[in-house]
Amino acid sequence: MATQKVGQRLGFIKVPESSAGAARGGTGRAIHPFDEEYGTDTSGLIFGDDLWSTAYYGVTPSLLTQMIGALNLDWERFTFIDLGSGKGRALLLASRFPFKKIMGVEFVPDLSTVAAANIAKFDPSWKACREIESITGDAAKFEYPEGPLVIYIYNPFLAPVLKKCLKHLSKLLEKEPREVYLIYGNPVFERLVKRYAPRFEQQWDRMFSFTTEEAAVDRFGSKEERVILWKYAYNR
Repeated sequence: MATQKVGQRLGFIKVPESSAGAARGGTGRAIHPFDEEYGTDTSGLIFGDDLWSTAYYGVTPSLLTQMIGALNLDWERFTFIDLGSGKGRALLLASRFPFKKIMGVEFVPDLSTVAAANIAKFDPSWKACREIESITGDAAKFEYPEGPLVIYIYNPFLAPVLKKCLKHLSKLLEKEPREVYLIYGNPVFERLVKRYAPRFEQQWDRMFSFTTEEAAVDRFGSKEERVILWKYAYNR
């Protein structure tokens, strides 16, 4: 059963829509409460159809706000970038913080199109960043903007693609060193960061708890998530 659970989280094992949440106690509601409240489309469990991606599953709202809030940065200096951004829930949630800009990179055109539509309609009173963009493209070839960055990944790739992303990022930062934070949620391939991005120094490794309401609707019945933060040693 443990192997099956890991496979489900990675996207190796497909879980029927009706039973995905029940597998570990979650209700697996088709429409997430976040979408019900804001009229967006970020719900669903969408598996990758190749050998390199895992699956799209929107981040738990309180998880993202907790992990970003834990950085305690001068937000307006930083661009937030979500690699493998899917339908864009993380982009919408990140707008609670006054980032300079928020960008998502998604390889699947259909998902990126949905994300763009979500961005266009999302306008809560607490929105603090207005410049949000969903880009269709390859995260391993992404042209990062200038300036300080907060890069977020929620286990969107299997090892081969993550390796390419890390090598690409490291090569860029060797030429253009700067302040960069890397947030890795559900860090299944954390060892790759140490190997292919050695100048990123781990800052913390934490478990963040979901709210009771969020745990009740999680498709995997999860109540918490592990997150690791690294910082690029640009002045080392």
